[in-house]
Amino acid sequence: MKKRNLVLGIGSPFISDDAVGIRVVEEIMKLKLEDVDVEEASVSGLDLIEIMLDYKRVIVVDAMTSRGVPGTVKSFGTDALEHTVHGTNPHEANIATTLELGRTLEPDRFPKEIFFVAVEALNTYDISEEMTPPVKAALPKAVETVLGLLKA
Repeated sequence: MKKRNLVLGIGSPFISDDAVGIRVVEEIMKLKLEDVDVEEASVSGLDLIEIMLDYKRVIVVDAMTSRGVPGTVKSFGTDALEHTVHGTNPHEANIATTLELGRTLEPDRFPKEIFFVAVEALNTYDISEEMTPPVKAALPKAVETVLGLLKA
């Protein structure tokens, strides 16, 4: 049976800073939090819908590349993504389109609360199990941000 909350780390553990979502959820797993499921996913787009079903709150942790300062941790809700919904190709659906589709297809089962914790990445292209120093240094703050959202 699923718990009330899901912390979902997205990324690839083999592509430098893209692993940050995975590394954050590894730290969250160690805490063995009550009423929190913790999962890793190396998928995106429509594959995320099924993972999110039947949770009240989902916190997605991922790397972002917005040309900001590497290692910066940001948190935001789905409203920050509303302007990015588009209907081009279902095999390449972005997160905003995926969330909108999930709400439409499964309104009773899709999470009512979805938050994002994003860490500004420096290197999302080199194959390496090591993250860059600024992103690795941001791990404690990213974990703290997730824990804060779980308490809200």
